[in-house]
Amino acid sequence: MQYTTAPTPNEPDTRPLTAGVVGASGYAGQELIRILTAHPSLRPAVLQARSEGFDDIDADALSECDVVFLALPHGESRSLGERLLELGTQVVDLGSDFRVDGWTYGLPELHRQSVRVARAVANPGCYATAAILGVAPLAEAGLIDGPVHLDGKSGVTGAGRTPTDKTHLPELYNGITPYAVTGHRHLAEIEQELGSLAGAPQLATFVPHLLPTSRGLLVTAQVRTVSTLDQADLDDLYTQRYADEPFVQLGGHPAPQKLAGSNVCWLNVWADDRTGTVVIASALDNLVKGAAGQAIQNANIMLGVEETAGLAVRGLWP
Repeated sequence: MQYTTAPTPNEPDTRPLTAGVVGASGYAGQELIRILTAHPSLRPAVLQARSEGFDDIDADALSECDVVFLALPHGESRSLGERLLELGTQVVDLGSDFRVDGWTYGLPELHRQSVRVARAVANPGCYATAAILGVAPLAEAGLIDGPVHLDGKSGVTGAGRTPTDKTHLPELYNGITPYAVTGHRHLAEIEQELGSLAGAPQLATFVPHLLPTSRGLLVTAQVRTVSTLDQADLDDLYTQRYADEPFVQLGGHPAPQKLAGSNVCWLNVWADDRTGTVVIASALDNLVKGAAGQAIQNANIMLGVEETAGLAVRGLWP
């Protein structure tokens, strides 16, 4: 289904910036629409539901928008994204097609200036966002010794709207299960970004788990460092790195259930003196900072809009 709007003839063109959403019927697409509807400067103007089939997507109508969000399943954004770029449209892809050695990697806390001048941005994966933000200060400081070990847990909306035996709630209720134990698609972007920050290849292990919840995500990282860091060192490192970031919260015990609807990534870091390792916990809403909210954060930067516009909502708790 597609909707378009236009100014009344002879009326001064004082329209706000406009957005197109492809994949509007999916979880991330619906979240994009929810946030855009209350956005002060950017409104949804062309909506395309994937259920209609890709032959029905009107790239010309989408190209009239100031920015287009592609909220499609993994592997289905490439041809449309490249076509929209040819038509001169700015694009943010929420899928995985362009994240590794592709478009500008849209993690603003790391690449804000690159996003500002980009016409095409690859929105990071939800697990990758939490993992990279959690470990980035250590990588930037050259403090990581050996592989980073990551444990992830997410609500099932991160797997998309189509149910499977692994994501159907009756199969998950009262339980937890690992999946994609080796080679999860987010691992490549995690290693890409941490390696870039460290200035050398950085290996990581990553085991994700599905929770019997709708939304919310937690990544716990265990990192061995090249030198012993006490708690004061770690606190100073993370505070200095994220002091000016509007969507990074530090301290306490990160809890994804307290971030529902929020674009915040909540981090904390601990020194484990007994083993000489650092433990980092990183929580976010997988549909907001892990998908639609971060995509709008990127679009705000690309369009010259205040970065926090439309994203100042606190988490819904309790």
